[in-house]
Amino acid sequence: MNTIRAGLAVLAVCVLAAPVAGHVPSFPEDNTTPERALQVPDAVKSWSFYDRLDRGQVRYYQFSLDAGERLRVGTFTPQSGAFAPSLVVMSPASNATDTVPAGLTVPEGMGRVVVAGERPERASYEPFAPSANYHTADVDHPVESDRTYLVAVYEASNRSGQVGVTVGYAEQFSPTEYVTVPFDLVQVRLWSGQHPLVLLAPWLLTLVAGVAFVRRRRRQDWDTPVVRGALVVAGLLILGSAVSTTAQTALALSKTGPTAGALVTAAFVVVPLVCGTWILGTAVRGDPPSAGRIRVGLTIAAVATLATWAGFVVAPAALLVLALLPRRTLRSGTDGNQR
Repeated sequence: MNTIRAGLAVLAVCVLAAPVAGHVPSFPEDNTTPERALQVPDAVKSWSFYDRLDRGQVRYYQFSLDAGERLRVGTFTPQSGAFAPSLVVMSPASNATDTVPAGLTVPEGMGRVVVAGERPERASYEPFAPSANYHTADVDHPVESDRTYLVAVYEASNRSGQVGVTVGYAEQFSPTEYVTVPFDLVQVRLWSGQHPLVLLAPWLLTLVAGVAFVRRRRRQDWDTPVVRGALVVAGLLILGSAVSTTAQTALALSKTGPTAGALVTAAFVVVPLVCGTWILGTAVRGDPPSAGRIRVGLTIAAVATLATWAGFVVAPAALLVLALLPRRTLRSGTDGNQR
C-alpha cells in the first residue's frame, strides 16, 4: 500500500509539471536564403530552433497563421558578450518599409518590420531543460487575417554566435517528438557550448556510485540474473537523469541567480530520484518482481519517468516490460532460491 501511495504522489508531481513541457526542439540546416527558409509546419505549436549565425549571415524561417491566432517569434542566445540577434518580420500583407541591413533579402511584394535585438542585463532561466539564455528580440501580437510570414534572423554588428529562434505558443508534442526529447537535449547542451565531459560527468558519477552500492548491498542469494540486472540498469539510468538535471540546474542558476522557475525543474529531479532509488532498492533487496505491489510500483515508475524524460526512454520501457511479463517468465529470470 505504501508503494501505491508513494507512486500516486509521484504521478501527482508529474501532472503539475506537465504544463511546462516547453518548446519542441529542432535543428535547422542551410536556411540561409528566402528560397531555403525553414518551413515551420505549425506556427501555433511552440518550437525552439537551435541555429547559428556566422559573420554577416542571415537565417530565414517561413510559416502561415490564420486569423485569430497569434504571431509569436523570438530570439535568444546562450553565450555571454555583446552578441544580440535581431529579427525582420516580412509578409505580403504588410505595408511597412523598415530599412533592413545589407545582405538581408526581402522578396518582392513583402513589407517588413525590423525588431532590433537588445542585450538583457541578465540571462533568463529555462525550467523545462534547465539552462540560462539571453533573450534579445520578441514579437507577440494577434493575427487579424490569414497571413504568410517570412522571418529573417541576423546580428546588426555582424557578430557570429549560437542563436535560438522560438516560434509559437501552444505546448504540444507528437509521440515521436516526445520520446526523442532526452536525446535532443544532449544536442542542445552541446549546441550551447557545454563541454562533453561536463555533460557526461553526472552520468559517470552515478554509474560508479551505483555499482559500488549494488555490490555492497545486494543479497548474496542472487547472482545478478536477467531481471535483477535489468532493474539495476534501469534504476541507474533514471538516477543518472536526476543527477544530470541537478547539475544542469546548478550551472544555469549560477548565471541567472535564484528564480522561481527552479521549483518547476525540481519535479524533473524529484520524480526520477524517488523512482530510481525505489527501483535500485527493489533490485538489491531481492524483492520478487512478480509480486502485485512490485508490478504496480514498476508501472507507476515507468509512467512517471517517461513523463519527466528520465532514463532516455529505455529505462521506462524496460520497467513497463517487467511489469507486464508473465509470472512464470519473471521467476525464470531469478535464481533458484527464489523459485
